[in-house]
Amino acid sequence: MDKLYRWLLLRNVKGVGERTLKVLWEKLGSSENILTASLSDLEEIVGRTKARAIHTLVGTDPKRVEDTIRLLEREGIRALTLEDEYYPRAFRRIPDPPPVVFYRGRISYTSLVGIVGARKPTSYSLVFTEELAKKAVSAGYGVVSGGARGIDSKAHIGAIESSGYTLCVLGFGILKARGGIFERILSSGGCLISEFLPEEEADKFTFPKRNRLIAVLSEMVIIPEAGAKSGALITANYAVSYGVPLYVHIGIGRSPNWEGCYRLVKEGKAQLFRDPEELFSSKVCPEDDLLGFLQVPRTLDEILTFAGKSATEVMNKLLSLEVEGKIKKTGAYYMRV
Repeated sequence: MDKLYRWLLLRNVKGVGERTLKVLWEKLGSSENILTASLSDLEEIVGRTKARAIHTLVGTDPKRVEDTIRLLEREGIRALTLEDEYYPRAFRRIPDPPPVVFYRGRISYTSLVGIVGARKPTSYSLVFTEELAKKAVSAGYGVVSGGARGIDSKAHIGAIESSGYTLCVLGFGILKARGGIFERILSSGGCLISEFLPEEEADKFTFPKRNRLIAVLSEMVIIPEAGAKSGALITANYAVSYGVPLYVHIGIGRSPNWEGCYRLVKEGKAQLFRDPEELFSSKVCPEDDLLGFLQVPRTLDEILTFAGKSATEVMNKLLSLEVEGKIKKTGAYYMRV
């Protein structure tokens, strides 16, 4: 029984959610230890009811898990579990991280800016959003959003057209991601990622749930336009609860199209900004950050994306660190010594 199989079993235990699984993982260290723990040990950590559910795997279907793994292999979808080295580190910071995430494309560890907003924005906001995304890329950031029409899609497109990295967090299974924007994200070297099973349909709960992942992946969350009932406000509230800086723009002050942005400022949750230049300056990459990034082997392309500087500057820095004996190059990879 491998890690993926074990976590797929655990995520389906009736009455046991992400918060409980995180607590168990932090206490016991692995899915194997969770599944082999004694009933008394489980009870001590999560209480009797949940312990019994886990101990007997209430509601799980091993055949369904096996079918899911075969589907992943057939469709070329990759998966990462909570205990995997390359599982997105930011997810572990929240109280309810997904035990398994599924993805297509390339997961990059570059710093990300979240850009979300209205599905039916003004033409003004579409132009403004594209400019925002391009400024973010020029400052060395990637862009994360939700792939919806309107602001989300324009943010992805702005990053792509600037040859930047973009990641789309889906509110449904990856096999339900149909449409030109998803194809463009993948063909540009970006990534589609989802906590939902590959064939899972969207519903009224899945989109709000995924918004927490957009928020925690972001170094800052930016909302160019959002009305009073925009789903972007859910992402905004997650950002505030996680301590992620929140910025909003108001294009036409009296328009209801920006009512949600106005309220966020009035409630003291967000800072108002006028121009993308206010948010982005050339990103620096201190040596300690670079050495930390090289704890695992990285390609030059990954390092360039992370550093957000010119190839010449990065190559000179790498050469200097190599001479100092702080890193080494093996084949196409650099890593900390």
